[in-house]
Amino acid sequence: MSSIKMRSLFIALLIALPAIIFAQANYHEGFVVKNNGDTLKGYINYREWIYSPTSIEFRSRDGNDVTKFGPETIKSFQIKGFENYISYAGLVSVNKNIFPDLPFHLDTATKQMAIFLKQLVTGNNVTLYYNNEQNKKRFFIAETNGPPAELKYYEYYSSTAGGDEIFDNLFRGQLILLNNKFKNGSQKLLSAIAETRYDGPDLEQIATRLNDENAGSSSTSNNINSHPKLVRIFAGLGVNDVTTTYKYAQSVVSTSNSSGTSTIYNYASYHSTMIAPKINFGVDVFINPNIQQFIFRSELSFSYSNGLFNRTVQTITGNYNTYNYKFTQYTTSLTPQFLFNFYRTDKMKFYIDGGITLNLSSYGYNNAAQVNQNGLQLQPFWAYFPLQAGVVFNKNIEIYFTYSTSASFSDYTDFSVSNQYMGLGLKFLFQ
Repeated sequence: MSSIKMRSLFIALLIALPAIIFAQANYHEGFVVKNNGDTLKGYINYREWIYSPTSIEFRSRDGNDVTKFGPETIKSFQIKGFENYISYAGLVSVNKNIFPDLPFHLDTATKQMAIFLKQLVTGNNVTLYYNNEQNKKRFFIAETNGPPAELKYYEYYSSTAGGDEIFDNLFRGQLILLNNKFKNGSQKLLSAIAETRYDGPDLEQIATRLNDENAGSSSTSNNINSHPKLVRIFAGLGVNDVTTTYKYAQSVVSTSNSSGTSTIYNYASYHSTMIAPKINFGVDVFINPNIQQFIFRSELSFSYSNGLFNRTVQTITGNYNTYNYKFTQYTTSLTPQFLFNFYRTDKMKFYIDGGITLNLSSYGYNNAAQVNQNGLQLQPFWAYFPLQAGVVFNKNIEIYFTYSTSASFSDYTDFSVSNQYMGLGLKFLFQ
């Protein structure tokens, strides 16, 4: 398939992608509890919420109509097997507390709000909840059958101490009171609370220990939320169709005028192609491992290619000489990329991704340096921008196609050597 056709295919896919994204829903079985106590069973559109949802879309079991619910209109909702949320209405802190966008003073302002709280840990004594928005995270804790209380935390820049960060960990005092109530002031737990940071893993451990469970063992036996791994690794192999182009100045024309001298190069090109193997492995990091719609992928790969060009040159005597130029390129590549699953089911996912490939190459030469190629040095460091599309079967087998535009790995004015790739491969995913 020609590079023009491949570019057209990717452009068409990119144009169609927004319609595919917004058309596809991700409904999972669940229920909502209304403010009057009624329970509605059906399906909830499970989104990859980077920030806490402000509303949800619900579809009943016996219809296709979609109803939106906010924290003002329901008590709670559950996405079966994944997440559980309750509604909270009351005063909440509004200070920014995520570095580096922090206030330059202690900000204790509050605001009356209705929000959804995600359940993190629950047990026989306490339940830990979480809510976040841009530049702000909140944790709440509730005793059994009691209302949630926000764990107070203020982080800001000092105006009198050279701009250093100040951490006002009031939440530790709240946890100490719960330790006194449920654990008789356990010294071990008190020491742990003194080192606790205002983040999910630390607070989940404290809540687990307040519930008489071992931190480090799973407290999710009493939890609705599932906690799959945030990362997975992969390994694979494939083949590259490599087109190597040698472009050189066939003639040079210099012209002079009042503005100075300008040089015009007339170029000629030679191409060589080959099919070469490729091996790769790497790691995927999920924004939400339950959904796996947005994925950051870091991939390390190893490949090689051969370049072979024949060039005929007319000498000053009128004779013609043919020169060969050969090289073998061995390349180690690191590709950070962003992957988007635009169609998802439990058995199959279709994705597209893009990133940048950073290459470290070494070269083997044969007949390399004749005529105007004396002293030729190909670059060890170079880069290109790949596009990739693929399909994942049963969460563990991936088939992919990769395309890249031409990228040069030489640094000369009158000629260049470049590669263009089209690849097909198979990856095995482990999570």
